[in-house]
Amino acid sequence: MESRFRTGHPLYKLLGLCCLLLVLVCFIRFGSERSEDEFKPLTAASRSQVFPRTKAKPQEYFVNTSNCYIPYVDPFNTEVMEIYQPQILITCSNETDLISTEYNSRLQRYILRIDEEVARQLMNFTESEYNCFYREIMYGSRVDNYDNLKANKYFTDGYVVPEHVEGMVVECHTAEEPMVLLQKDAFTFVQHQPLPRDLQKPLAARKPSVIMYGIDSLSRINLRRTMPKVFSFLQSDGWYEMQGYNKVADNSFPNILAILSGYSVEAAKEQLCDTDKPGCLDEMPMIWKYFENASYLTAYAEDESNSNHFNYLKPGFSKKPMDYYFRPLLKALESELNVYRLPDRDYMRYCLGRRMANRYIYDYGRQFTQRFVQDRPIWGMFWSNHFSHDDPFLPSAMQDKVLGDLLDFKMEGAFEEMIMIFFADHGSRYGKLTRLKEGFLEERLPMMFIYLPPWFRETYPTYARALELNQHRLSSNFDLHNTLKHIVEIGGTPDGPTLPKSFDCPTCQSLFYPLPEDRCCEDAGVEEHYCTCEPYIPISGQDWTDDISRSVIDRMNEYIVHKNLSSLCSNLTLYFAFKTEIKASLKRTSLYEDFGELETAVYRVKFKVFQNSADFQATVVYNNVTRSAEVNVEKISRTNSYQKDSLCIDDKLAKLYCICYSAML
Repeated sequence: MESRFRTGHPLYKLLGLCCLLLVLVCFIRFGSERSEDEFKPLTAASRSQVFPRTKAKPQEYFVNTSNCYIPYVDPFNTEVMEIYQPQILITCSNETDLISTEYNSRLQRYILRIDEEVARQLMNFTESEYNCFYREIMYGSRVDNYDNLKANKYFTDGYVVPEHVEGMVVECHTAEEPMVLLQKDAFTFVQHQPLPRDLQKPLAARKPSVIMYGIDSLSRINLRRTMPKVFSFLQSDGWYEMQGYNKVADNSFPNILAILSGYSVEAAKEQLCDTDKPGCLDEMPMIWKYFENASYLTAYAEDESNSNHFNYLKPGFSKKPMDYYFRPLLKALESELNVYRLPDRDYMRYCLGRRMANRYIYDYGRQFTQRFVQDRPIWGMFWSNHFSHDDPFLPSAMQDKVLGDLLDFKMEGAFEEMIMIFFADHGSRYGKLTRLKEGFLEERLPMMFIYLPPWFRETYPTYARALELNQHRLSSNFDLHNTLKHIVEIGGTPDGPTLPKSFDCPTCQSLFYPLPEDRCCEDAGVEEHYCTCEPYIPISGQDWTDDISRSVIDRMNEYIVHKNLSSLCSNLTLYFAFKTEIKASLKRTSLYEDFGELETAVYRVKFKVFQNSADFQATVVYNNVTRSAEVNVEKISRTNSYQKDSLCIDDKLAKLYCICYSAML
């Protein structure tokens, strides 16, 4: 039968044209929608549609090289979750700020602001008059203190702070008698400095600024546990986690000294000076001196004056150590403001007036960065003890504050300019976490993150690649010291093209170069007692193992006698041994079935003494034939608090092993 519509029929042509137009319209619409959507970030829902979900393989190790294996620790494992208690942030004041400050970039000066509405609220909306004044904090005749506060200086809203004022205490009172205090507060200021002539001319190489943001006693494991939001931020572009970073000493001072000077306390005493003697810390070759010589502005701030790195049982400084030195201001804040301490954690001050102590420190660091990072090279270290030293879980209450600091740096453009080192001195040294199966790792693996800005990664791609590689290789405080020296060298310095590297570790290096794959603890300047690279295997059901702990205690008692402290400190005796472990080869990590008594081996023992139930951990070479122990007593760790046990002596090291007769329970 002949077709009713032929291809040449006019109606067929019209129908074909309509179809073509419809297809064209749909194509254009689809294309326009796609052009808008393809640049939108994927949501969680859309991502699951585009990328099929695959279960991430659990991380098994921090380091896995030929001479070092550091196992990964699940921060939320069953054992720790039985004791982990996230904390709620305790604020220091519920009142809105009556006085605030702002920085006028045109004037390059700080302005004091008074909130009239808050004043009305504080005066119960009466028509009363009020006055506000400040007292300037005067630096002391001694560099580590302040002398007094100057006389009252009255001000009104919009007052321009004189550029010589670095700190003040402010008060507002009702004008009528009797005067009623409306609010008291304190402020510190990083005042602007003009650019020196040598930085006004073009530089041969861009000098990288460095900000070191430190938190006491926070391991990389506990950071993941208590500050997951912060840890998530630290996974963004430009951040590198040194997962093999291993501390080199027991407590804060020797670990920080290794970073800042490249010396251990012992080597400094032998080669330079005794850090316990006045004047020594002034003479030490601290890293900030190298930065200053290379035309950097320098700053240092730390909370809790009684526990400052350079002042806790140390003489402090007799000369102003850097351009912006916070300690005199801190001493004034601690003396002139009301202090609040947390119940059951009352060793350190939590609130200074209306603010948490660490807010003054980190705000000072932020001011320092705001004033200068866009214009000139800077180095600064800003450190907090008070919220992490005594309670391993209190950082969970602080994570939004710390995250806010990092986000502020990002929003203000600081991360476009500067290198940041976000770090700790060590992990939790005593208390709940040290009693866990992985307590040894919790204590010895402080967090260590290094951020490189985009310009640095682009200019020095080999340094960035090396840092990425080194994330899973063993590193230490001495490597970080060398890295800081390397940063100084990059920008050029009158001290020479190559600066002296860490004295205590000749095999240590800058982290901007690949670390050797076969590195061991000795290569990184990490002593056996602190080394996390090699496995130790528990020994159980063997009576002879208690003798190892007894031998260690004998050495501790001899140490107290040698220090002439036996009239003040009790003789120690073994209560019981928690655990005895034997060092094993990396190639053999299974449990031994037939230990017997090896003639000589390296053991790790954890034990309790009768005297005040003090707990200790030691690494010891023990001879089962002679029943003798080789152990450096000053490397033995105290794993519960000794704050009240050793008040009768001032020796910082001996305090760990002394149970005062006067403190015996």
